[in-house]
Amino acid sequence: MPTNNADYLDLRGKTYYLRMRVPAEFADVEPLTEINRSLKTRDRIEAEAQCTIMRAALFNDWRARRAGKAADTRAIFDASIELLKGWGMSFSPMEELLTGPIDEILSRIEAVANLAPSSPAVPAVLGAVDLPDATFEEMAERMPVLKAATIRAKNARQLREWCGNYKRAAKDVATHIGQRTVLTINEQDATNYEAFWKKCAQTGKVSTNYANKQVRYVRQMIDAHFEDIRLPKSKRINAFLGLKVEKLPGEDDEERKKLPLPEWWIRDRLVRDKILEGQDQEASDIAIIAAICGCRASEIYDLPETDIHLDHEIPHLMLRAVQEGPERRQLKCQSAKRAVVLLGPALEAMLRHPHGFTKYRGKAAYSGNVNGYLRDNNLFPALPEGEDGHYVISGTRHSFEDRMIAVKMSNEERAFMIGHSIARLRGRPVYGSNLELSVRALLQEMITFETPDWKRRPVARLSKEIDRLLEKKGHHLR
Repeated sequence: MPTNNADYLDLRGKTYYLRMRVPAEFADVEPLTEINRSLKTRDRIEAEAQCTIMRAALFNDWRARRAGKAADTRAIFDASIELLKGWGMSFSPMEELLTGPIDEILSRIEAVANLAPSSPAVPAVLGAVDLPDATFEEMAERMPVLKAATIRAKNARQLREWCGNYKRAAKDVATHIGQRTVLTINEQDATNYEAFWKKCAQTGKVSTNYANKQVRYVRQMIDAHFEDIRLPKSKRINAFLGLKVEKLPGEDDEERKKLPLPEWWIRDRLVRDKILEGQDQEASDIAIIAAICGCRASEIYDLPETDIHLDHEIPHLMLRAVQEGPERRQLKCQSAKRAVVLLGPALEAMLRHPHGFTKYRGKAAYSGNVNGYLRDNNLFPALPEGEDGHYVISGTRHSFEDRMIAVKMSNEERAFMIGHSIARLRGRPVYGSNLELSVRALLQEMITFETPDWKRRPVARLSKEIDRLLEKKGHHLR
């Protein structure tokens, strides 16, 4: 098919016309075999521009007719939106047009006055096209498409968990308030759903954090649908906006409720005795590195080989999001991006896996396997007297913070080391550079367990060395 506009121009007298054959693919929706329309201009350059616009409008019109013939509300709406773009218009529901400025509706009526009543442009221009709706089950399936840019760095495990959140929320909506669609769910439905999760939190079935996540997932699906159908923001009414299950008196943050594993257990059992080698070597070394460096286990086992720097002057790992490729991964938050210095037992463990942890990378098996193994073999330490919780391997991250507190690291130093938000800590935006690798190495040395082949220096000496490095850079210390 020719694409040069000159192939479609026909000069009749002094006026240019568009002349083109109807493509065979649209013969089922266009009774004419050839289109002849005046471009209403004598100027050649203007005629070529009008030709481009009119051809685009014709193709949009044919696609809209085909969508209507298929009786697919979503296809009809999408085709209508594109058709209106060609006319230089945006979609407005009929009720909005009827209550709006009279000039707006008159101009739209004039625009379609010469069109055949069967043209899809007529209902599109006059706002008589139904807005596409979707059930929450359908929305849960569509979320990966609608949020593709947001989740493109997630690996297979992260993506599976992310999708599962919305599928579970869609199922809960149907179970607890009945079958609803995005455009039919109302304020009473939202209130009932919030009340259900409040009751679950109050009776201890779930934490308030979990309950609020379930409410949030529904709100996000509604917002995603509004965005998808390009509904004007002034028309978006999300009944779930602002709903929140309040934290119960005395309830701790869910993450804070995890018990820190005793320092002696980490040093003697996990690191020295390597009790997890009975599970497998990778699991043992992941746990050792995470415990020594204060990392989330997933930050270690998801590491791509390219982020393992064992030959560097200061051996370290680089925790960062990887956007593309088979080893892509997304960090929990922006503040989790950081360098992790490897010393002592952590360096020894990482040297055993210079290419990373292929058994667990991108999978969801690690925590369940390790916690199950430690419990089944009675390898967790006994609980402190009066404590009714239970230990999990991720408690080593809390132990790491306890060690930082013991050597009197500042709040900001601890946040830098563990990957917490400095902005949240300060209560304002953060300016300036990140913690340098050389300083991180000295801070890490303060809290790393010794091995037969590696001894740490006294904390006071390490603190003086940090001051020396900072003064060398020109900082004035107190």
